[in-house]
Amino acid sequence: MNRKLLYIKLLHTLIWLFFNVVIFYLLYAAIVGQIDIWVWVCVGLVLLEGLVLLIFKWFCPLTII
Repeated sequence: MNRKLLYIKLLHTLIWLFFNVVIFYLLYAAIVGQIDIWVWVCVGLVLLEGLVLLIFKWFCPLTII
């Protein structure tokens, strides 16, 4: 496999894993009723991800590479 493709897939997987952690933290915080600054940071990150996907017409920006 091409090394560039491998690195792109690795980066995509890390970003996917990061956003899974963010979403599960939001779920945890909602269940325990702990709304703190990290919840708002996570909400901002999810909104930013949505904005990036909207700009790229619902395609991952890594597909350009």
